[in-house]
Amino acid sequence: MNPWPRSRDLAWRAGLGSLLALLGLGEAFAQQNSQPLRSQPSAAAPIDLSLKQMVERLLSANRTVLSKQYEGEITATGIDRAKGAFQPAVSLSAQNGRSLTQNTAEEKLVRSNADIYDKHGQDFALGLSQLLSSGAKVEGKVSLSRFTTNLMQEQLPPDGRYNRSYYGVGLTQPLARDAGTRVTLARLRQAELDSVAAQSANRDTESSVAAEAILSYHDLSLAQHKVVVAQDKIAMGERLLAQARDLNRQGRLPQSEVWEVESSLLRYKSLLSEARQAELERVNRLRTLLMVDPKDRLYHFKASEPLPSVNAQVARVQDSLDTALQRREDLRMRKTLLQREGIQVAYTANQMLPRIDLLASYGLNGLSLGMETAFSRSATAPYPSWSVGLQLAMPLGENKLSKADWVAAQVRQKDALLAIQALEVAIANDVETSVGLLQSAVERWKLGSELVQREQQQLALERQRLAAGRSDLREVLTREERVLNARFALTEQQAACAKAEVLLQAAQGILLERLR
Repeated sequence: MNPWPRSRDLAWRAGLGSLLALLGLGEAFAQQNSQPLRSQPSAAAPIDLSLKQMVERLLSANRTVLSKQYEGEITATGIDRAKGAFQPAVSLSAQNGRSLTQNTAEEKLVRSNADIYDKHGQDFALGLSQLLSSGAKVEGKVSLSRFTTNLMQEQLPPDGRYNRSYYGVGLTQPLARDAGTRVTLARLRQAELDSVAAQSANRDTESSVAAEAILSYHDLSLAQHKVVVAQDKIAMGERLLAQARDLNRQGRLPQSEVWEVESSLLRYKSLLSEARQAELERVNRLRTLLMVDPKDRLYHFKASEPLPSVNAQVARVQDSLDTALQRREDLRMRKTLLQREGIQVAYTANQMLPRIDLLASYGLNGLSLGMETAFSRSATAPYPSWSVGLQLAMPLGENKLSKADWVAAQVRQKDALLAIQALEVAIANDVETSVGLLQSAVERWKLGSELVQREQQQLALERQRLAAGRSDLREVLTREERVLNARFALTEQQAACAKAEVLLQAAQGILLERLR
């Protein structure tokens, strides 16, 4: 579909071949350069590669496809990251310390006139917290402090210590900002939509790369057919040259017509060299798409699947467009991103509200000389502690930060909607162009079929005239070449129909479905 530019070396060889052909030396040059300019490793025979096998290899080895799959896997990790906000968190601390402070005059009165207050011991704490879907944060805590002081040592047994215990639960429930399931789960919903969008992008990439590869596969089939046609022309030229030389020996044909056939044969051999180079270019294009290493067994392959037969029935534009609007993965991706931006708009609108939190806590305190009894019911039940209240936090004046985020989210939502509208227009144009291209190719194929019949009839008539002595070999050669050219032109139109069908299926978003 996109022919590669020829190198200077190829242009130089073609020009030299034409010059030597004029000097009568072209046959040797053509034989010497009948092989492609770019050498390839020797192989016993090329491997037959069907269209299905090619697509399977493409989806598993193409770098663009694999890169898009990796991006999707990375995006999918965002779901786990968002879920991590709701994962219970545990905290554990242990401290050992000592504090020496000088008592004030007032403190001396209640601390036995001691100048120094010496406290030392260990503190242990265990906490467990979790964020709920309502936005509430629940935290449970258990703590134990084992301590003694220089004032207590005289009253306690040796190595005796007080054990102060606490266990309770606290709740922080947002009432405005960050309140509600819709806001709390916003990040998770966005991550899920990002993953869905990435999957759509991956399938769209697979479809685009597959379409490019299938077009290249059909181009390779056509290039292989062109080689066969060039070989048929050489066989035809050699047959007519033998016939011309025989007639010349009999004195029934002038030498000039023999030279005419020889010149045509040299031209056919030059065309064969050109066709083989074009075939190699198509093979290398597929090798690049399939990531085929020269050491790979598949390095030497040929397109074994013939061009599909032409279907004269072309789908209506509206039917194809309806299918495309339902099946195109890039359109699904854009619609998914629009949903994501809608969630972001709602989230940023919530962030403009003031923070009003309901705070509540309840716990039990205990004190005992024994660590085992510090948490007992008898030691803690008489000493509960609780609190309930509200906490307000808000900027003075307008919340400029949150409002800026909200305005930006609204603009991104509008941009996402505009992208959908632009894509729908592009899809409609793609479908209409593809349908028109297919209709034109089918029409040209029908005309080409009629042309082949006419050329074959003209060839049969010219052979009859030659047998009757009313024509010459040069005219027969021309007619036979025109038949081969007409047949190849018909094959070109068949390939054009196949490629137009691929483009239409890609525009409809059903290409991979048809291949699997």
